[in-house]
Amino acid sequence: MPRKSKELPDVAIRRLRHKVNAAGQSCKEKYPVGGVSGLYLQCNPPVSDEKNGSRQWILRTLVGSKRKEFGLGGYPSVPTKNAREAARNLLENIKSGVDPVSEKRTKQALLRSIQAKEITFEAYTRETFIPHEAAGYKGTAQIRRLNQLLRDYVFPHIGSMFFEDITKQDIQKILDPIIGLKIPLELIKKDTGQRVRNYVEAIIQRAISDGLREKANPAVWKNNLDFKYKHLEQIEAKEHRAIHWAELPKFIKAVNELDKPTGSRPDAQCMIFMILTVSRPQEAILADWKEIDLETRAWHQPKGKYKSKKLDWDIPLCPTAIKILKAQPSYAKQRGRIFSTLNGGEFYSAALSSMPDTLGFDAVAHGFRSTFRTWGQDQTKSKTDITQKYSEEALELSMKHVETAATRAAYARSQLLEPRTIIIGDYEKYAMKDTSRRAK
Repeated sequence: MPRKSKELPDVAIRRLRHKVNAAGQSCKEKYPVGGVSGLYLQCNPPVSDEKNGSRQWILRTLVGSKRKEFGLGGYPSVPTKNAREAARNLLENIKSGVDPVSEKRTKQALLRSIQAKEITFEAYTRETFIPHEAAGYKGTAQIRRLNQLLRDYVFPHIGSMFFEDITKQDIQKILDPIIGLKIPLELIKKDTGQRVRNYVEAIIQRAISDGLREKANPAVWKNNLDFKYKHLEQIEAKEHRAIHWAELPKFIKAVNELDKPTGSRPDAQCMIFMILTVSRPQEAILADWKEIDLETRAWHQPKGKYKSKKLDWDIPLCPTAIKILKAQPSYAKQRGRIFSTLNGGEFYSAALSSMPDTLGFDAVAHGFRSTFRTWGQDQTKSKTDITQKYSEEALELSMKHVETAATRAAYARSQLLEPRTIIIGDYEKYAMKDTSRRAK
């Protein structure tokens, strides 16, 4: 232990200052003040135009086998009496086996951990989740929809909460006004409720991976929220309005008439491309040149984009689809989005969805997938040659329905690309039969 020094009175301590060496340079000096072994007052040289430098209390002592120094605050803001008391307490703790440095680091680490978790649901969503989604494959229309759903349904309930505090009951408070038991079945917004819950689950799951929550995700549906909302099973999914396949050539002709002069309506070309690839409207809108292989005549959709969450997916491109691709202004560079507005902007889903009504057909863009499916079923029924029948698996996979019992076995057969190519080719011939723009 350091040698115990004579206890200096306050009047003597007030006079202690830094030293000036033989060369006239100011340097710091430590003075033992007594009262507690190892307690010093460190006097520092003045900085800039200061008359006197700062002074700090220092305790030098052994911790285990190492000599360490501990700061006890500045003088005179920490009076001599308080400094001696703090030094005695610190020495008692060290004698009891406590390493003050390690203890301080542990407390600081715990404090940092607590502070890191003290970010609200809304702040984290805006600062981390939404930018991540926007930087991925989601278009501006989808991000706008995400913001609107969160603003209208989620933030008012849990926006100001920390992730660790969010419970299943809080999630139910979000969902009850949308899909709750007290709402008449005909007024329940099932699709909206599903989207809201999916987003909340994804946000909380990402927060869990970032260490902001240790408990399980309260927004999980299966074996959790599904028990309360079983009444949703009574609600049939709303079918998208669709034209009968017999009207398809007439519709294609009307779309081509809309695109005159040729190229004046990129949305019309995108519509026909969507129909001939049996894709969803948003998929056609978000299609990127890096996904197109003109040599193999295929559209390679990467997993994680569109609805291909678990696997890469190939869509055969018929001659008319190829012709449409080559007619786009973006074909010259073959970079970025394939379809865009005349001024280079992004299409909104409404640009395609409203087109059938504009042309006098009772349908929406997404409904053309149903048109294809009924066409395929009716063609299959009418075939007399068994070798020309379209299989159930091939028709389902043409629509990218990959999670049905009928299609699971097809994974091992190259996604049935060859029979799907034949089906798409036949569909193209039928759809384009009334138009002069049919690809050769």
